[in-house]
Amino acid sequence: MRLVLYSGGVDSTTALLWSLQTQETHALLFVYPSRHNAQELAHARAICEAHRIVYHTIDASALFAGFASDLLTPNAQSSTIPHGQYDANALSHLVVPFRNGIFLSIASGFAQSLGASKVVLANHAGDHPIYPDCSRAFIDSMGAAIVSGTGGAVQLVSPFCELDKAAIVRLGITLNIDYAQTYSCYEGGAKHCNQCPTCLESLEAFRQNGLVIER
Repeated sequence: MRLVLYSGGVDSTTALLWSLQTQETHALLFVYPSRHNAQELAHARAICEAHRIVYHTIDASALFAGFASDLLTPNAQSSTIPHGQYDANALSHLVVPFRNGIFLSIASGFAQSLGASKVVLANHAGDHPIYPDCSRAFIDSMGAAIVSGTGGAVQLVSPFCELDKAAIVRLGITLNIDYAQTYSCYEGGAKHCNQCPTCLESLEAFRQNGLVIER
């Protein structure tokens, strides 16, 4: 069994349905205080239910108290989401320190308890320059720690670590994924703003694959 860390976005939805093709797959959803978490969770649950995928929800909110990131709601009153393409300086304030490390640690223990042999993270190559916990170096070292810490019971799978988002969408098309049902927007509104970096990155990936998606 595989356990996919699932946010309801383009990348993790592709990973979820990719995994489902070949192995029993469960989804793991996290509650945490990001601006867009409520919308992510709503879309993630709807997609899981539509595909009859078992999902589990863990509330990790307390773990992020005091974290310095403009993506987290305690800091949202005094900050704005930058609009435009990915820019390291502008987006550095949106990094949630070691978020993937925290989520993977929890997921690995949960996977072992569940009897799942693999945890799946949908990080991709476009994330690496901005988010250090999406890099190949991080994946390799975290993967080794997970294997060691679970006595070999759980392994980390990162199927998209060397792919960009356009390649991920290209794979998703072969899986008949309806990307209109996904949610990836830093603003966290009911509709995508189509101006923040994650919206623009998704739109460009859709464009490169000849898709026009209304979200």
